[in-house]
Amino acid sequence: MERQKQLIKPLVYCAVVFITLGIAISNAILTRLGLENNYIVVFSIAFLVAAVLLSKNVLMLVLVLAGVFAINLPDATLIQYHLDRDVLLALVCATILVPSVYRLCVN
Repeated sequence: MERQKQLIKPLVYCAVVFITLGIAISNAILTRLGLENNYIVVFSIAFLVAAVLLSKNVLMLVLVLAGVFAINLPDATLIQYHLDRDVLLALVCATILVPSVYRLCVN
């Protein structure tokens, strides 16, 4: 019984991360590139982002979640706080990719 419980836990985490973060990030990226109508690419990128996020710790997940929340704010709010949506998107992508690239280079 314990073995099945250990298998279900990562699958549930993957589903939650995929639904909440992966789709938001991939839609924002694909909208900037003009590919928002291609749902296969959207699904693939969202799944890739979710897989990368699953290898991170909880603090990294919270930082990315805050970044995605900031990206999806209305334009008036972003202008009020002098934020650019593209810069926020770059920060979220860097938050995801830089630690992984660092680990690859060090090891």
